[in-house]
Amino acid sequence: MKFKKILILGILLTGFISCDQELEEEVFSSYSAGNFFENEEQLQAQNIGIYEAFNHVVWEQDMYFLVSMTSRYATSRVPSFAWHAAYQTADRQPFRYERIWRVGYQAIARANTIIKYAPLSDFSQENPDIANFYIAEARWMRAYTYFQLTQLFGELPLYSEPVESSDPEILFKARSSVQDIYDLIIADLEFAKDNLPVTWNRTGTGRVTAAGGAFLLGKVYLTSAGSPLQNTANYQKAIEVLKPLADNPDAYDVELLSDWKSVFDINNEGNKEIIFAHGNIYENLKGSVLPFWTNPQFSPFGGIQSVNGSGYQIAWHPALLDLYEANDTRLADGFTYSYTRINNNATVTYRRNPLNVAGLVYGGRNGISGTKYQDPGAIGNVIHSKDHIVYRYVDAFLMLAEAYNENGNPAAALPYLKIARDRVNASDITTSDQDALRVVIRNERIRELYAEMGELFDVRRWNIAEEEYNNHLLRQWRNPNQGWDERNKLSPIPFIELGKNPNLTQNPGW
Repeated sequence: MKFKKILILGILLTGFISCDQELEEEVFSSYSAGNFFENEEQLQAQNIGIYEAFNHVVWEQDMYFLVSMTSRYATSRVPSFAWHAAYQTADRQPFRYERIWRVGYQAIARANTIIKYAPLSDFSQENPDIANFYIAEARWMRAYTYFQLTQLFGELPLYSEPVESSDPEILFKARSSVQDIYDLIIADLEFAKDNLPVTWNRTGTGRVTAAGGAFLLGKVYLTSAGSPLQNTANYQKAIEVLKPLADNPDAYDVELLSDWKSVFDINNEGNKEIIFAHGNIYENLKGSVLPFWTNPQFSPFGGIQSVNGSGYQIAWHPALLDLYEANDTRLADGFTYSYTRINNNATVTYRRNPLNVAGLVYGGRNGISGTKYQDPGAIGNVIHSKDHIVYRYVDAFLMLAEAYNENGNPAAALPYLKIARDRVNASDITTSDQDALRVVIRNERIRELYAEMGELFDVRRWNIAEEEYNNHLLRQWRNPNQGWDERNKLSPIPFIELGKNPNLTQNPGW
């Protein structure tokens, strides 16, 4: 989902929304319903400010390191990147947690202002249906942000209204329970699901829609049914929310594209399979380093940095390829097996064991490059236009299959799993054994969603983070003597935040 036409306006107006500070330092006393919610254009401008909080180099890059690099199949040719596989980020690069926290709470602060004041404006009173689109959008963004943060950090300071006082009791909140965080998330998403438009016909593309409302609510229910909350009744609630979305794509204006690879094509951004994405543009610091780091050296896929010979710093272990069937189109289309070097037109091929192989090769346990982050037009390592895809429609089918299976109805899971697998020419799954199907579904999530920054969240809700850590191939290679630590079940609260907020406490073991 892209903001090519409307993001620039949002960037220019961001200064009217908040300063680049932590949430507890932002005081919104000068904002009211009467001075910036007078018409739909002003509502739109305020909401774009929430999106813009994420539109910097830090969020996408840091989420990749903190979430995708914890997958057992994530690897790198750079020894220091193994820090993230071994949960050493807090000691080696604590700024990654600090930036995620800061960006998240900036977005929450901006959303809170809209949620409180937009309903009070004369425009909203006179046009409640239109105003509710924007209020629902702000509540979805707040829910999304809290959901991302609580999956990392667990209990969080809960701000549901803008900070409009310097009173320490208001500024420096203690952490609320994970259940309380989820209660707010679910309330926001119930409102969003019922009030978001199917499409934003009047205001351009790139906005979260009714499909996003149903999708994220279903994901939240599914996640809360697992660890740590284990509200298993929410498997049924996930089914009730996701089934209409999966069964009636036309009603939500979404589609499972027939060509899997085209979903990630930079010339096909904003396609109907994308439920939600953070838009990037060719402007300094408006994109992450992923097109530069994930593509091979001297390849045509990473833009100017690849031309200069940089790149190929994070990749995927060849063991990932073994998860795919031979005819699975994702095996052919999801990875770079050969390319022509820009500097000398030489052909480079991928080899699982590159030793003593003639010709130019790359690979081994350094990994194979995926194809999800290609941007040939990138003009700098943080100047690219490849969107950060967060949620895709295909996941609705995978989540629905999982919810049915965990709810004791494996047979009902099979048709939805089949839809996702038929698209990529994978074979039918016929087992109705719950345990066996659980393994299939979990592996299917890896095959379909690798590198899309959901890996850590999945293993935590499945309560298998220790198993994933012990089997992490990069960790075994670079940190073979480092064992599992129970503290890794949650990420550390940034130490800089602990120093600011006397009521904030650290997660166990950190």
